[in-house]
Amino acid sequence: SLSNVFRYTEIDTVTNVLIKQAAAAALSGQGNFKDKMSKACVDMLHAYRANCASMTSAGQLILPESLKLLPLYVSSIRKMPAFRSGSDIRADDRLAALIRVLGLPMSLTAPLVYPRIYTMMPLPERAGQKTDVGDNVHMPPTIACSRDKLALDRIYLIDNGIQLRLYIREEVTAARLQEIFGVSTAAQVAEILAKPEDDQFQDLSDEALRIVAICWQVRRERTRVPWQPLTVVSTGTPEEAKLLATICEDRVAGEMNYVDFLCHIHKLVQSKQD
Repeated sequence: SLSNVFRYTEIDTVTNVLIKQAAAAALSGQGNFKDKMSKACVDMLHAYRANCASMTSAGQLILPESLKLLPLYVSSIRKMPAFRSGSDIRADDRLAALIRVLGLPMSLTAPLVYPRIYTMMPLPERAGQKTDVGDNVHMPPTIACSRDKLALDRIYLIDNGIQLRLYIREEVTAARLQEIFGVSTAAQVAEILAKPEDDQFQDLSDEALRIVAICWQVRRERTRVPWQPLTVVSTGTPEEAKLLATICEDRVAGEMNYVDFLCHIHKLVQSKQD
């Protein structure tokens, strides 16, 4: 039945198909690929509403449990470098991103579309410590991919499935960096973390070792995909601008923030019902 189709739908699979369809359309010169992707989202949600939740209030946006992240993912895809235009991204960078998307494996779909953000400073009590299962360590919880959630005096690890970024915010003091990494600037932190593993362990504090262990845990869970390099990003650099452009719940490149996009999708579903 159609209700079973929605019940057992796999969100990463649907997202992977949508993103590859959009990339193929963009490479073939079709300018309306974003609208087609949004329409596919609306059509799926309307089909669920009309056939599986027709008795609910017309003013509610009803999402199937299996696809409750679909509007968020579609909103995020529209903001990805592969699908942006204008002067904020070079043509060769956009083309490289499109080609990467065409070969996107299922395991990388979710983190590339919606990057995982972990708070690295301060660390939760158990984060980065051994779990007693192999070499695994406890992971800190993720936070929403929104600038509103990024405090100015913290360090974050951002994982998009392709690379890891250690983001040192502007109000992290030199004294705090010295306490954790034994150096006082973000550039020096990058030099420390670029050393061979054995040399790193000689210089780092316990807190820094836990940060490194969390990075290794992320890599360990993706053994079938290419190695994820770790870069250090500080404020006021071109790398920071690129990183903030991937914070996908915010307004990016002229696209709506997630809350506004969800309201827009709701209106389209309602108008389709009428």
